[in-house]
Amino acid sequence: MKKINLSIPQPKTKLSLTLLSLLLLFSGLNSCTIWENNAPPTIPEAERDLPEQRFLEFPGWLGFGTKVQQDGVTKFPFSPTSGEAQIAMFSEQWSLVDPGTPLVAIAPGIREEVTLRRWQNEPYGCNDSPTPMATFNASQTFPEGAVWVLPPSQGDTATALSLETLPIDRIPEGVLRRDPPDPKQILAWEAGETIIVLEQTTENTALLTVADNAGTDLYTNPVEILSMPGSYEEPIDFSRSVQPGIPAPIGAFQFQNNPVPLLVFWRPSFEGHSFEAVVPRGEFLESVDVGSVYYCAF
Repeated sequence: MKKINLSIPQPKTKLSLTLLSLLLLFSGLNSCTIWENNAPPTIPEAERDLPEQRFLEFPGWLGFGTKVQQDGVTKFPFSPTSGEAQIAMFSEQWSLVDPGTPLVAIAPGIREEVTLRRWQNEPYGCNDSPTPMATFNASQTFPEGAVWVLPPSQGDTATALSLETLPIDRIPEGVLRRDPPDPKQILAWEAGETIIVLEQTTENTALLTVADNAGTDLYTNPVEILSMPGSYEEPIDFSRSVQPGIPAPIGAFQFQNNPVPLLVFWRPSFEGHSFEAVVPRGEFLESVDVGSVYYCAF
């Protein structure tokens, strides 16, 4: 039976043996010293019935911009399809929240009041498998990718940053491991004053680095392409837009008085998609699983 894992995210301190591990890829808990965060905000009485927020010092929930047509052009293969909702969450937490409940959603260049449309099983994936989703209505289209949904009282506490491709010659000195670098083995992005670099280290492995624009490493994590003996045994090839096990940043959200944004990464697997956030936590950056969803049998 096809299943979706929507268990409460926990920091990756050990290898999970739950259903989530069927879709989890080679990610890990890494840390580095950064600046201190604000104290978690107090939740107003009117918002106590909203789902639990995983990162209270960074209020809100992770959603995704929808695409309209099942067979239309898509930026990301994980994007939910909806002809009526502009945002969707893979979540079981919204089942007791009233339709029409107001919230605030942000994406690059967008900050808008949205409303909960409904919570129910929605068709998803190559077989339209019933998948628990909360969907939201907005007056405009949100781009595919990560959307951050905030409670109304915290609607102005964060800004969505654009993720832009970073040319290799603009990567600060000391971030890349190879000298001279090989352009075919490097992917890089920038979000505000933060840069993200994927650098291939062997045929099957790469290093994910988050740094500031001065070149100070804030987070590093080795990653590895997934293989399935007899079915899929391919080396890393950054010219391909999707490779199982290789992460890509899909969202960056700058919260007030935090110098480092919360970053959202997508990792495709053979049968679905996993999502994780790299979250500033006191003196550390921490990688936290924020859900996995089944898409299609390999």
